[in-house]
Amino acid sequence: MRMIVLVLVFAAAFATTAFAGKIFGDISLDGKPLPAGVKLKITLPGSSAVADSTTTDKFGSYKLLVKAEGKTTLTLFFENKPLELAVFSNKEATRYDLVVEKKDGKPSVRRK
Repeated sequence: MRMIVLVLVFAAAFATTAFAGKIFGDISLDGKPLPAGVKLKITLPGSSAVADSTTTDKFGSYKLLVKAEGKTTLTLFFENKPLELAVFSNKEATRYDLVVEKKDGKPSVRRK
């Protein structure tokens, strides 16, 4: 009986991460990966609270964890300017490879 209670308590403690989805990918600029340390964050719609944040690694890769499913906003801070892109979080890991482009001197981000 104690074992069953212990297992149920342990499962309940980690239940919030069971429904989390991972958003990951690579970011490039002019065919080359973005440098390490570029900041990213993800927010839920209707909220300014940050669900998760990270920085790119030396390969221009990133990983974010979102506990809620549905539409979210990924914000990439490139040259101190926030570039936003709507992304979707699922129970499954979702890959978003991104491209930063400059049009008329203004940076923008899009999915590859």
